[in-house]
Amino acid sequence: MKLQSKKRTFLASFLILFLIPSHSAEFEINFIETFDENYMLEVIQELKYENNIKRIKTFLDQKHWIERYEIKRNFSKPSSINIYSRKPIFVWNNDSFVDKDLVIFPKNENSLSNKILMINCPEPLLYEVFDWIKYPIDLAETKLISINYNSVEGWIFEFEDFEAKLGKSLDSYKFENLLKTIEYLYAKRKNVSIVDLRSNAGISLKYDK
Repeated sequence: MKLQSKKRTFLASFLILFLIPSHSAEFEINFIETFDENYMLEVIQELKYENNIKRIKTFLDQKHWIERYEIKRNFSKPSSINIYSRKPIFVWNNDSFVDKDLVIFPKNENSLSNKILMINCPEPLLYEVFDWIKYPIDLAETKLISINYNSVEGWIFEFEDFEAKLGKSLDSYKFENLLKTIEYLYAKRKNVSIVDLRSNAGISLKYDK
């Protein structure tokens, strides 16, 4: 009888421990390749007292900078939340990040983005330029800093040493000419400030004085 009583006491204790929701302190939050500390601080601040899995999922689903996450419940050790961040390939209109899948998510004011390509253009044109941005970045020997569009001159690609004006439409012919021009300028050690590809008649170069 005493043995059965001890077994019942143990079983009851086990059930109570099993049913008690984990305290937030038991959640270990792991950030995988998160590029912005502000994003991490926001998640930690919001979830530090949260122990409801449904509310945690709802909160994380609203964060577009999160590519995916995993919530692992453990009863022998602290439960964990693994958060995988999207990786921006450029900043759009100074207030948004865009990743390789063309997912747009907000940029914090204090985000460090000085080493990321900057693109400024209306939203309908974003999809047009997205298909071309890797073309000169991958092949040219100079760094592409920003891409801007204005209604007068069209697309302007700003490199470290010069800017290239491509007009109001982008096509493979212009990019091929741009890359050939860059190769020529580096081979001949020419210093230009503007490479103008807007005319069908040919390429115009403006040299530094």
